[in-house]
Amino acid sequence: MAFLKEQYRQAFAFFRVELLPYFRNSTIAFFVILLVFYAAGMLYPPVMDTMISYFEGVVEQSGIVSDGGQILVLNLLANNLLASATSIVYGIIPFLFLPALSIGMNAAVLGALGAMYQKQGLSLLLYAAALVPHGIFEIPALLVAFACGLYLCRTVTRTLLGRETAMPLPQALLSLVRVYVAVIVPLLVVASVVEAYVTPWFASLFS
Repeated sequence: MAFLKEQYRQAFAFFRVELLPYFRNSTIAFFVILLVFYAAGMLYPPVMDTMISYFEGVVEQSGIVSDGGQILVLNLLANNLLASATSIVYGIIPFLFLPALSIGMNAAVLGALGAMYQKQGLSLLLYAAALVPHGIFEIPALLVAFACGLYLCRTVTRTLLGRETAMPLPQALLSLVRVYVAVIVPLLVVASVVEAYVTPWFASLFS
């Protein structure tokens, strides 16, 4: 128990000291892109259609929805864990800051979904009801993952260039694993359960 408490303490300390600026910037970029694609979807429907088609393809391939239209909790959780881990691992490639692509794609899809609701004559209140219950857990988890990926990319890049880094790369990797296990995984577990069992009921109250 003492070991686990220490791991959690170190994970949150690392987040507060090292990751917070990346988390803040990721959050700002996420919501700016979301609004941009919402506006683009409203003004230029082909943009909306492209993002929705992309989203539907991802959902179909992920297997998170049963033939009866029910969300499969374990499949959803596995998909979200893989997506967040991939966003972090992208950071191992120096110079390119590929985790930024994950930020952009996720935000663009949510913006396009908002435009789709509007275009179909559905209220944004319904859109919020279908997103907020699980989104308050899932979106922060993804934003932390994006922050981890950007931090990793910066650390790898500065290490290759021989520049000073906040901490050696092996230590940074260990800290990122701690954050993934202590912060991201619990948030995604809760988000998956809420999305499967709470969000549909909550959204039905506004339909």
